This record gives sequence, structure tokens and C-alpha cells, in this order.
Amino acid sequence: MAVLSGWQLWLGFRMGFLSLLLIFTAGLCFCDKFAHADVAFWFQPNVAVTRFQATMIVPALSKGSGAHGVWPGIQNENSGFVFQSVISDSKVPGTWQFFVEYCCNPDYQASAIRVWPGDSITSIFTMGANSVWTDSWSLSPGSAGQAAGQRAQAGSSSNSFAGKGLINKGLLAIELQSGATWDFGQVQWSSISITASTTNSFCSSGYAVSGGLKYSVSGSSALTQDSSTTCTYSRITFG
Repeated sequence: MAVLSGWQLWLGFRMGFLSLLLIFTAGLCFCDKFAHADVAFWFQPNVAVTRFQATMIVPALSKGSGAHGVWPGIQNENSGFVFQSVISDSKVPGTWQFFVEYCCNPDYQASAIRVWPGDSITSIFTMGANSVWTDSWSLSPGSAGQAAGQRAQAGSSSNSFAGKGLINKGLLAIELQSGATWDFGQVQWSSISITASTTNSFCSSGYAVSGGLKYSVSGSSALTQDSSTTCTYSRITFG
């Protein structure tokens, strides 16, 4: 995800740091860049992922300094690429802004949309022919968003990532920059599912966390059809 203008130093840092550990860092990219996910929940089937879905409830706003971001996304095997749906307060401090982004080479960042605490954003990442991935998102306003005049809306972004190698991870992340802290309370995720090209169930063992994340998982199930397995989780709570 991209977020802070003036973080062009991110690129050199990222290539060295992200190669160290898959479990302890989560790379991402912005054109105003965040460097890595400080807290992450990784889904790691260790085979090709073909679909990843998550609904995020926009959390409370931080009252502190720095830049904060929350996002679901997919990532390739060497952690050098990410495709993500981001909310961040770095573009307009004191507000959450939502945008879709992928990085790096190719790089893309969609126009930002203001969102409010309590809004829900569903992101569905799907792989089509020729390694074309699409992030189809939908926004449903909560009570604060409705009071501010927010309306339900949806959109999508697509691109071929054939040159990025095996995309084999999904993740849910919190990112903190410029001295920011996680001071905005729990982050709620729901309707999470990941489909991978394997007949082995990875639902209870194919995930890991970083950043000392305290979390809870509820309502997990597995479904295998033909050569793919889908793991579904009704809710994951950070904090």
C-alpha cells in the first residue's frame, strides 16, 4: 500500500528487509510509500492462491501522530510484490482514506475515497486467465458514514502479474510509520476466505502472525473441490 509522500527511501530498504523473513514482515508499496506491515496475519498455503476475500470494518481514528494503515492483500513468494486494499490516514491526517494499490513494477494507486469508522469494505482478489488479478471491492457505510452522506459504492482494479512469480500468500495487516502507534483499538475482519491449488487442508495450520499480534479466529471451515481447497473464517479480530 502506498501512503506517505516523502518515503521514496522505502524502495531500497524494502528489497533488503523484506527478503529476510516471510513471517515477520509484510511488504507493500505505495507511491507515497509505507515500508512494511508492522502487524500481520499471514495465510500461507505454500501453493498458488487463486482467490482471497476479506471484509474490514473501518476502525476508530488514531489520535496520535504519524501515519497509520490497515489492509488486506495478496503477495508473491519472495515478498517483492503486493496487491492490496488500503485505508490510511496519511493522505489527509485525521481521516481514513481508502484506495487500491499494487507494487512494485508495475505500480498503481487508485484515487482515494474518504471512509468513516464503522464503514465496511469487502475486497475480493481473484485470478483469471494469463495471471490477470482483479480486486473487486464494495463499500457499505456505517452510521457515521451515513450521517456524513456516504453512499454504498463499488469498483475494481485489474492487471496481469505474470512476471511476479508465484502468488502464494494472503494477509491482513496493520502498518505504522513516522512514529505512529496502534492506538485506534480493535480491527475486525469478517467473511475471510482463501482458495489455493491444493487438496490438502491448510485452514488450521497454514497461517502465522507477526509483530506480537494478539488475535482471535472463529468459525473456520474447509472445502475441497477438484484440485482446490478453500478455507473460510467467519471472523478474525486484531487486539
